[in-house]
Amino acid sequence: MGTQRRQTLRHWYGWTIVIVAVLSQRCHGSCLEKELQRREEEANIVLTGTVEEIMNMDPVHNTYSCKVRVWRYLKGKTMVNGEVLLDGGNKVMIGGFGDPGICDNRVSTGDTRIFFVNLAPEAMWPTHKNELMLNSSLMRITLRNLEEVENYVEDKPVHFTPAPQPPDADSGRDELERCCGASETDSGANLCESVPRCGASAVA
Repeated sequence: MGTQRRQTLRHWYGWTIVIVAVLSQRCHGSCLEKELQRREEEANIVLTGTVEEIMNMDPVHNTYSCKVRVWRYLKGKTMVNGEVLLDGGNKVMIGGFGDPGICDNRVSTGDTRIFFVNLAPEAMWPTHKNELMLNSSLMRITLRNLEEVENYVEDKPVHFTPAPQPPDADSGRDELERCCGASETDSGANLCESVPRCGASAVA
């Protein structure tokens, strides 16, 4: 009798572990994200940009590439040469979206993100020649995220500044410029003004 009871308890204990594991996977997702510092180290290029066009859909692997307007290079600007730059030099093609090996791997037209990328290796030519390839998850643009990434790029201790007071017009412009690396186009238009809420808050 005692043996049968112990077997029953072990049986229910085993099922309890399985149920907890399944619920945990559903709550936290099955994709384990690398630490941000490692993601920065493994990416030769880190940039902020806005998705302008989704292209080259692969119906078999459900992957695709995007034409991205670059606002600012946080790392590796010198690696992006003339063959990679598009449309006058302020856009690049980034591939690897939809890759199941990357946790946050999907975007829509108009999304502004921090991209961790590398130049496509020769093994991926000619399909992805002169493209940058997504190396890890996309990151939403906030001042806190930007500060954290910049500190890792510059090998500085990571610390966070207090939340700023509601900005006036001038300080709000400073935040936008810090996020986008604002400059002026040939026509004199401020690049940041065309980015929805770039840097002032999380971009949807």
